[in-house]
Amino acid sequence: MNLLRDEWGIPHVRGASLTEVARLQGRATARDRAWQLEIERLRGEGRTSELLGPAGLEWDVFAHHVRLAAVARAAYERLDEETQGFLEAYVDGVRAGLEETSCPELDGPDGLGPAPGTWQPWTPLAVFWVQQILFGSFPSKLFGARAARVLGPEAELFRTEGLSGGSNAYALGGGRTVSGLPLVAGDPHRLFEAPNVYLQVRLACTDPDDAFDVVGMTFPGVPGVQHFAHAGQVAWGITNAMADYQDLVRVDLARSGDSVRSSSGEVRRSVETVLVRDQEPVEVEVLETDRGPVVLGGPDEGWGQVLRSPGHELGDLGFGALLPLLRARSVADVEAAVAHWVEPVNNWVIADVAGDVVHTVGGRVPRRDEAGEWTGWVDPLPRRTGEVLVTANDRCMPEFDVLASGFAPPFRAQRIGHLLDEAGALDAERAVAVLADTTQTAGGPLLALLPVELRPPALVGWDGAMDGSTGAAWFAALRAEVVDRICAAPALAPLREQSEHGPLYEPWFSLPSRVAACLHVILSAKRPFGLDPIALVEEAARAVYLAESAHTDAETPSQLVMTSRLGKDSGQDEPTRRGHMPHWPERHRFWPLHALEQFELPHTRTAPATPLPGDTDTVRCNAWIPGATVTVRGSVARYAWDLADRDNSRWVVPLGVSGSPDSPHHTDQHDAWARGGAVRVVTDWSLLTEEKTCP
Repeated sequence: MNLLRDEWGIPHVRGASLTEVARLQGRATARDRAWQLEIERLRGEGRTSELLGPAGLEWDVFAHHVRLAAVARAAYERLDEETQGFLEAYVDGVRAGLEETSCPELDGPDGLGPAPGTWQPWTPLAVFWVQQILFGSFPSKLFGARAARVLGPEAELFRTEGLSGGSNAYALGGGRTVSGLPLVAGDPHRLFEAPNVYLQVRLACTDPDDAFDVVGMTFPGVPGVQHFAHAGQVAWGITNAMADYQDLVRVDLARSGDSVRSSSGEVRRSVETVLVRDQEPVEVEVLETDRGPVVLGGPDEGWGQVLRSPGHELGDLGFGALLPLLRARSVADVEAAVAHWVEPVNNWVIADVAGDVVHTVGGRVPRRDEAGEWTGWVDPLPRRTGEVLVTANDRCMPEFDVLASGFAPPFRAQRIGHLLDEAGALDAERAVAVLADTTQTAGGPLLALLPVELRPPALVGWDGAMDGSTGAAWFAALRAEVVDRICAAPALAPLREQSEHGPLYEPWFSLPSRVAACLHVILSAKRPFGLDPIALVEEAARAVYLAESAHTDAETPSQLVMTSRLGKDSGQDEPTRRGHMPHWPERHRFWPLHALEQFELPHTRTAPATPLPGDTDTVRCNAWIPGATVTVRGSVARYAWDLADRDNSRWVVPLGVSGSPDSPHHTDQHDAWARGGAVRVVTDWSLLTEEKTCP
């Protein structure tokens, strides 16, 4: 076995068998991301409170209610023997790597102490589902239900899925590239985390009967590569298809001694114990129906909300796709692998050296009857071919109506299409440049309502770029003021209240973020929430003029609870220079969240708070949080796969491979990422440095 590293510390694994590759990938991952692996394992087991104390209790209760570990175990048991062996070998490698790796968060006098438990063969499935369980539609359905109760039909003005942001991906046929062979490029948008949620890796097997050589990205703790990869002859990327594949079903519940009854069917009850560091254990009542687990409410309330999802329904998390993806040689091979995918439901853009270019949807989308009951799975799912295929969480084609009724706005997809039409033939470097575009087009409805006499010189000739220009600064200030005024509407008062379901769901209930995400829809309505959009924008513009003359900014006070401290704690507030609006990138800094921060525990930051251009609906999607001076969501990777020559491909992550602040590879990719660029993929073994870790 060989573990080699390139100049960025990216692990290049070479083994004589599939299990050797898996074992070494696990070992390398543990060396690079020990703390991250352990905290994600504990999330998957619902045991973070054992290490973190009461701060982890809300997550642990949720993990038990949703049966996260139980479904992971069941999904592991239904896998074929070879895939189980692949997972077992990976876990063996993780255990070995953890034993030989120091982790400051756990070790030493200031560490938290040993993380309880150890890795099991099913743990990678639990880690995967930790990243995905809240990625579907059910948290937004909770907000949607509240909005419908408060607003009635006007709740449709908040039509959007999930949190703001999304992902971009596109594929070009050979007629649109410099090389004459296809190219696949994209960037996934998620929460910024430190260390990053994706890890770059190369996996090569030299077994003549099972040879493969793949570069790609994976969740730390999950073997192989899943979402973005170049296998030499074929390459692929994904975006979230925004499919509606999760349901919340309200059921009546009543307690009867030690059992729980429901008029809608059997309820299986168990009591599970959550250990809490420095406190008494907490008992969690876990209820499961034939439709899924009860995740909210309970018999003492007389009702419950059952989460119905493909993972629960099938006892399958899609890991049957892992090995077929590693062995893929063509578009057809990748499509065959995607047939095993379960959730989340994704768009897959795929291209190969034969010139085939395909966009297909993979995952399980339930068919529903008029009563909302599941009657099977949507089949076939949408698919298309073409010379230029773009997906950015939008309604890519009419056939997407079988997936959902709400999608991301078309601004990013349209802008990418426009840039590709203008660009001519592309290579990988220019393909990455398309993903760095910061032109704002979603603000059109807002600017259309701005009276000519109130239009400042900064907006005259402004091209929409969300950069350091005065036009971007003025637009940002105006938008913030408009969002603030809409949120203050009396009709929206009940929506300003915190989530009744607890802090875990608070990001989906942030009214300023909801208004900001749907601003183009709200301002296009005649009298949204009883407001006059024309008068509102005029008043907001006058307020911005007054704020500018008073040398203050016009940010709103509301923001996501998860990041409520960021504006004041970031230390980035700077006095406004006389006569100037605060520059947008300075008020929009990179702020990756360490796991301890996510649990609202003390943490010493090591990631740079770099000023960032871009915006929620620009191609370079660094999402805006109303009221904050930082951004916590955006591109968590960037890639361009060249089918003509893999070494001409590009990839990058916001920080680096290593989770250790002492490593030279902790943040060494950050500058390239922050500039909107990427680093070159290197696959020449002679240019790599061997790490002596394996016998």
